[in-house]
Amino acid sequence: MNEASREVYWNINYEWLMYILATIGIVVLLWGIFIHIKRLRVGRPSDRAGNWWQRTKAFIYLAVVDGLFHRRFFGVDKPVRPREFFPGTMHFFIFWGFIILLLATIIGTAESILKGNVYLAFSVISDVFGILVIIGVLMALFRRYIWKPKRLDNRWEDLGALLIILVAIVTGFVVEGLRIAATELQINPDWAVWSPGGWVFAKAFSGMSQDALMGWHIGLWWFHIVLAVGLFAYVALVNSRLFHILWDPINIFFRNLGPRGAMAPIDFEKTEHFGAAKIEDLTWKQLLDLDSCTRCGRCQDACPAYSSGKALNPKQIILDLRQHLLDVYPGKFSLKIAPSRKDMLGGVITDEVIWDCTTCRACMQACPICIEHVDTIMDMRRNLAMEQSRFPEAVQDTLKSLGARGHPYRGTSATRTTWCEGLDIETVADAKDIDILYWVGCSASLDDRNMKVAHAVVKVLRAAGVKFAILGDEEACCGDPARRLGDEYLFQTICQQNIEVLKTHNVKRILTSCPHCFNSLKFEYPQFGGNYEVVHHTQFFSDLLKIGRLKVKNPASLKAAYHDSCYLGRYNDIYDEPRAILKAVNGKIIELPRCKSDSFCCGGGGGHVWMDEDPDKRVNNRRVEEVVKTGVNCVATACPYCLTMFEDGIKAKDAEGIVKALDLSELLAEALEDNK
Repeated sequence: MNEASREVYWNINYEWLMYILATIGIVVLLWGIFIHIKRLRVGRPSDRAGNWWQRTKAFIYLAVVDGLFHRRFFGVDKPVRPREFFPGTMHFFIFWGFIILLLATIIGTAESILKGNVYLAFSVISDVFGILVIIGVLMALFRRYIWKPKRLDNRWEDLGALLIILVAIVTGFVVEGLRIAATELQINPDWAVWSPGGWVFAKAFSGMSQDALMGWHIGLWWFHIVLAVGLFAYVALVNSRLFHILWDPINIFFRNLGPRGAMAPIDFEKTEHFGAAKIEDLTWKQLLDLDSCTRCGRCQDACPAYSSGKALNPKQIILDLRQHLLDVYPGKFSLKIAPSRKDMLGGVITDEVIWDCTTCRACMQACPICIEHVDTIMDMRRNLAMEQSRFPEAVQDTLKSLGARGHPYRGTSATRTTWCEGLDIETVADAKDIDILYWVGCSASLDDRNMKVAHAVVKVLRAAGVKFAILGDEEACCGDPARRLGDEYLFQTICQQNIEVLKTHNVKRILTSCPHCFNSLKFEYPQFGGNYEVVHHTQFFSDLLKIGRLKVKNPASLKAAYHDSCYLGRYNDIYDEPRAILKAVNGKIIELPRCKSDSFCCGGGGGHVWMDEDPDKRVNNRRVEEVVKTGVNCVATACPYCLTMFEDGIKAKDAEGIVKALDLSELLAEALEDNK
């Protein structure tokens, strides 16, 4: 019996013409890439060139975990999202099918090594993965045109891309079937079954004459080659979604490696314009985000503002900005600028959309290719706030209060020390030896409900024997509300004043009960020379419980769930410590349907805790509905914004007798009391 093999260019003459066509297709593709790169270069600089080794290591990890094994596509990022299994499987089949077929095409030209068992293994592997591509494309067609999930928008190029892929793979199998019918099926039928895709077609063609088989083979072979080469031109010239194959790895490689919650500072001495008013005001990386978007809609599904019926849709922002970029800089073969353009702010992206964002980062967490939606939104918000003074009235009042009174609680009569009257708490100016500075924050100092949290924190610290002090009247807002409301200048002013105060008292270690203060002090103050060890009270108390300095004497008996604060969870990966506290005081935890990195925002971030909103579109009301449906009678929080938003939402939903909101420090303080 002859050794299994095949002739590479069986029945093909002038095969050299294929290489000419392939070269033309690749040149067109490279020229399209060149024009795209020129378009990206109209954006502002962004320093993403450093930390090459760190970037490479992180990229390799994500390439394996997210790229090869499709962690985010399957929705198995914390926590598991079963709703992503179908699209994850679909993309897995298409992705791996293409990878293997590409390798098979390259290896297939090496006739000398395709002998015997190697040839048979090569045949079955390449055919199986080709079949997987067909299954994946059919799944995609079913999902887009029959299932029709709300998050997907269908365009003609989507159908075009899927049909080109489908026809290319099917014609490849047809060509293989014609060859097998004319050769292996007649001479070595045992070889044919090792090419299952081609074998099916070969059996269908087995009644045709040899001349007909060879004639159809050569015609369809060239059709298949022209179609494959045309796919290169299609990708380059139609701005196809298939371009993401090229851009996505680059976008992932150049993603932000710094702290997630640290917004980029503005150098006011070197900057003439603040934020982004024109497409050129975005950075080249933000423009790369626009080109990389695959329109999968995961960000849309995750966005609490969109889910609540607001105007914001993170996916649509990216798509609208991408179309605006193409409108301003059109051209397939050369980069030119359009004679006129829409205003980006107010025209392409409305003010309402920009102010709807709570900066919760759920869109960025959901995105499989690391698009940085929030950074782009915040740059546009900065321009509205600092250059155009276009903001909601409540935002204007909040910023005025921050500038004049050092806190955002306009109208309050409380001072920074009202909350601690009668508690005999030392200020850092008077204390001689302390373990840590308790940064109380605006909410716990000035909001009646959150003052109870400050009392609980003090009670727990004293129970553990921790020596602490506060700044008292020297404390001011950390500046987070100013920065998230777009007033970078006010933030930097507040930040530098606070750094000077902390330097005066030689503060090194800070405890906060607010995730927003925690995030700002820990990751944004170092931008201006303020470097401190900052811990959130859930981290601090969890450690005290672990080492035995806190003893639970009066366990709670509640059906309690923990709500993950965005700035504690998604921004800083603090998930276990709050749960450790709740488990210590209550014995068990009931997880909400959306929790940990998939948690649903309370609606208070991005300055929204001080904004007036349509009652029918409040994010906190949606979250309270989820909590009530879970059947718990207590929702534990670790953020003053979350606590405020839950209190308001519970009242709005008439759920006071059903569920109550408590900070973890309040639960812990009560559990430490000996009621015997």
